[in-house]
Amino acid sequence: MRSTFVVTGLAVGGIAALAALGGYVRREIQRRGYPSWEACRCDFKYKQNIYQVWFSRHERRGETVVAEERGIYLVNPALWLRRLLHSSAQVLAILNPRSRYLERVVLSPQEARQFAVLLRTGNGEDQDSAPEQETGQIVWRREILHVPRYLFDTYIRRLYPTPVSQEQIERNPYDPSLPALWDPHTDLPLPTEGALLQTPNGTRVDYIGWTPSQISYCTARLKSGGEILSI
Repeated sequence: MRSTFVVTGLAVGGIAALAALGGYVRREIQRRGYPSWEACRCDFKYKQNIYQVWFSRHERRGETVVAEERGIYLVNPALWLRRLLHSSAQVLAILNPRSRYLERVVLSPQEARQFAVLLRTGNGEDQDSAPEQETGQIVWRREILHVPRYLFDTYIRRLYPTPVSQEQIERNPYDPSLPALWDPHTDLPLPTEGALLQTPNGTRVDYIGWTPSQISYCTARLKSGGEILSI
């Protein structure tokens, strides 16, 4: 009889704890302004094949910022799985004990040039050795170096500055600013593209897991109408 009461008490306590946790998660989703499934622009919703990142390494290599990602491809997953991944991303971001995030920023042309110089001088190069430093004519490029070909193969991306001549500028005008997702923990931009770079400047995007590449539009702190949720 006593054991029955103990088991019943534990079951009731567990249900109450889960209900409290569920209520907390729902309130946090609303407070943080995460997009609903209908409003979300995440890969879970729009891409036929989804690369699910399980681990990534984000670092500077000379004047290049590199992200190495490991994960698996989900080939044309069912709608129920896509919605589950969307909801799970938001729950994991809320329960993440490290509370890390990326911030959508735009470096002005001068700031983008200064950042390129910082990377170059940090690599041991003479700041005045490169001719482009005299004019400050650089453009930032994003490049995919390796696409996964088998299970848990590496996805490698990089972001790097490259000099451009005045003739190139006149022939093909470009925006010298640098829109990026900035990681305050590593103090580096993430070399990624996609819908997150189209969010308003200052938008905070919470980590889903433990590494910078584990992010999604699902965990962007947005309000309806494109306003930024104050942090």
